[in-house]
Amino acid sequence: MPAPYLALGLTGPHLVELTSSAALLARWDALPAAFTVLGVERVDGSPPAARTLDSSAVGAALAGQTTRGRFLIVASPQRDHPYNLARRVASLGHLSRGRSGLLVGVRDAYAAPDRATAARARDAARAVRALEQSWPHESIIGDRETGILVRSNEIVHVDIGGEFPIAGPLTVPEPPTGASVIAWSGSADAPDAVDLVIGEGGAVAVAVLGERPPRGTAGVLLRAEAEHSVDDVLTAAERLLAGDFRPLAAGPLRAALGLAAPPPRANGRAAFPVPQPHPSL
Repeated sequence: MPAPYLALGLTGPHLVELTSSAALLARWDALPAAFTVLGVERVDGSPPAARTLDSSAVGAALAGQTTRGRFLIVASPQRDHPYNLARRVASLGHLSRGRSGLLVGVRDAYAAPDRATAARARDAARAVRALEQSWPHESIIGDRETGILVRSNEIVHVDIGGEFPIAGPLTVPEPPTGASVIAWSGSADAPDAVDLVIGEGGAVAVAVLGERPPRGTAGVLLRAEAEHSVDDVLTAAERLLAGDFRPLAAGPLRAALGLAAPPPRANGRAAFPVPQPHPSL
């Protein structure tokens, strides 16, 4: 079995510290880690921190200010409808050139606990995957001879039910790097739509910074606690990546983790008719 890859789990205060320092951001971006979870305490059962930042807003900032670092934004359907989540996930996939993904949890520590069920989280993950694939990137052709920019008949309705009934397609095309990585927090009843499970027997084990990392998993997420600074986390990660952990080359998240692309949605109901050449051309 190859050496495991290393991922980082940062909490709200760490996100504040990281995004406030150009020097820390440059060190983070240069780290050959697999990915960083932006706000891991939201979904791992921890209490909320005294301060935090919105995970997807931090993701947008990192996508624009860095060139290498990969990350997972964190969300649960308590705060975000899957349609809004899918728009953010797809947009971040474009902005980051495939370096981003989504970690879905059952309960967000910063939201009211109402309706925080595994069934809603599973349906949210399935909806995000279906929506992001509803507008295939391959449909964008930009044909100047015919004036057809998009084969719009390939954009399909998702027509899904469950906790979040949704009919129409997403208004954002799939990123050029394909469907974004969707991860699940904890192994309990993980839906088939996810690519990766973090914690509780999943492919990525969780180790608190300062503890001995476990063996025998594809990856280890180094979880920072409140007493750790971002400098502590980066220093530990640099040491581990120079030792028993496998550095990963720069590039899209899915390719870096060796994850297969999800199968395309089949037999979707076309949202638009077959486009016709522009009459003036």
